[in-house]
Amino acid sequence: MTERNKCQQCAVRSQSLCNTIGSEAAGDLARIVHRLRVPEGRIIYGDHERSKTYSIIVSGVVKLVNTRPDGRHQIAGLQFPGDFVGRPYAATSNLTAEAATDLELCSFSGRVFEDLLAKHAELERALLQRILLDLDAAREWMFLLGSKSAEEKVSTFLSMIHDKMVLSGSLEVGAQGQSMIPLPLSRTEISECLSLRLETVSRQFSQLKSRGIIETSGRRQFRIIDMAALRAYSDAQSVSA
Repeated sequence: MTERNKCQQCAVRSQSLCNTIGSEAAGDLARIVHRLRVPEGRIIYGDHERSKTYSIIVSGVVKLVNTRPDGRHQIAGLQFPGDFVGRPYAATSNLTAEAATDLELCSFSGRVFEDLLAKHAELERALLQRILLDLDAAREWMFLLGSKSAEEKVSTFLSMIHDKMVLSGSLEVGAQGQSMIPLPLSRTEISECLSLRLETVSRQFSQLKSRGIIETSGRRQFRIIDMAALRAYSDAQSVSA
C-alpha cells in the first residue's frame, strides 16, 4: 500500500490537519511521510532543542514536560491521536515531548514540511488552526490546575481521557460501560499533572469507585459506569462535596 493510500485510510485523518487540505497538498504531504513506532518513555524532542522532524499521532499519547533549572518537572499537557507534534519555525522548545505510551506516528522531515507550508497556503492555515486548538487546550489546562478542587480535577481528567479517545476513534461511543479505558499516565504522573499529592489522587479514585461512578483494573485502566455523574463531579457547583 502506498503512503498516499495509507493517508486516505488513516483512522485519525478526520481529526488531523490532513482533513482540511486539498488533494494537491495532501499528495505532497503523503510523499514525505513515513510511519514510525516509538516505545513508551522515548523522547521525541527535548527542551532547548529544535525539532528535526514533525509528526501526527496515529495512536498513543504524548506528554509535554516542563523541566525547571532545579530539576523539578511538571507535565504541562497531553497530546492524543490526530494531534500535531513539533514546533515549526521555532529555534527551540521549552518543553520535552515524551511518549507516555507506545506510539505510532506519521513522521516527516521538519525542513521539508516547512517548505510545503511555504508552497501550500491551505496547509499553513490548517496548521494554524491546530495551533489555535492547542492554545485553547492550554487555557483549559490552566483553568483545570488553577480553579478546580481535587475532586473536580480527577473527574475532569478522566472525562477528558474518555472524550479524547472517543474523538480519535480509539473508543466507540457508548462503550464506556463495557470496555476498560487505558490511562496514559501512572498515578504518580497524574498527581504531578494535576498538581496534587499522590495520596489525594488515590483517594479521589477510591471515592469515585465507592460511589459507583468508575471501576478500575489495576492502576492503569478504568471503566466509566456513570458518565453523567462523572461529568457532574467535574463541577463542584453541580454536586455537593
